[in-house]
Amino acid sequence: MALTTEQLLIYFNLPQLGRVTAFAIGNYAKENNITLHSDKDILDYIKLCREKKLARAIAQYNQDAIINAHIKAKEVIEQSANNNIGIVSYYDSNFPKQLKEIKRNNKDVSPLLLYYKGNIKRLLHLNGIAIIGTREPTEEGVKVGEYLGKTFAERGFNIISGLAIGCDSSAHRGALQGRGLTTVFLAHGLDTIYPKENIGLAQQILDNDGVLISEYAIGTPPMANYFVERDRLQSGLANATIVIQTGIKGGTMHAVHSTIENNKPLFAVQYKDSELCKQEKVLGNMKLLNENFARPITASTIDDAINIINESIDRREKFQNSIFDI
Repeated sequence: MALTTEQLLIYFNLPQLGRVTAFAIGNYAKENNITLHSDKDILDYIKLCREKKLARAIAQYNQDAIINAHIKAKEVIEQSANNNIGIVSYYDSNFPKQLKEIKRNNKDVSPLLLYYKGNIKRLLHLNGIAIIGTREPTEEGVKVGEYLGKTFAERGFNIISGLAIGCDSSAHRGALQGRGLTTVFLAHGLDTIYPKENIGLAQQILDNDGVLISEYAIGTPPMANYFVERDRLQSGLANATIVIQTGIKGGTMHAVHSTIENNKPLFAVQYKDSELCKQEKVLGNMKLLNENFARPITASTIDDAINIINESIDRREKFQNSIFDI
């Protein structure tokens, strides 16, 4: 039996105990059918995990530390509920399967807990496309983002992005125009929206049965490294990634690298205008295409892209099924 979300939150709120250690604790409980009832059980179990050296370093904790962490966990749960924020753990049935399979440097970097607004169960039944790019796209880039978001939404894909000004926003708007599902990954607690300019867009997404997701608890402010971390979730939930426009060193490249490392199709918009291709915010597209990291995508090749994506999905499913059949 898996630990409850509240129990996982207790461990998360212990000082010097991070996601990797919490995962080790949670996995051992599930594999050994361990059930915890009281704060004493929670303390005894972490002592057991420390004795078994389940993680590289588990600090010594006393009962007061567990009680304080439990108080904090209950506060997070209560404040989240008051703000219509749900919490789901890796071990819950409605946790998106795709987010259980994210690798970085051959290590599992899946999230343990997710905070969300909207109907997260919708994510279990739709394939997704991450449509991402620079915060400073050209006018052509904005149009392309909306077109791709709308077109793929109409074809039944969940449009995944990060609500940033520019390419992300255009993809979300396009999905709404196509009356499809769009999912937002945010780099802060869901009691706020960053950037503030997109508060209205975020509400529009929720009003149209979309989903907002974050790894970060209510009250957590946006931090630079949180944006890097959330990029792996965008590409992780998606079955493929499309780059609208990016510079060579743009933040978009974090999601690009995650897509490549996790063996998912990567596409970059190919522009006809030679002058446009020379602009700084498009040079990343050219590099990805010229070095064969990404496949080109245009309005006329969307059907080809969908075929490539569906073939990739089939391969992944067959591989997973073959593992379980052994």
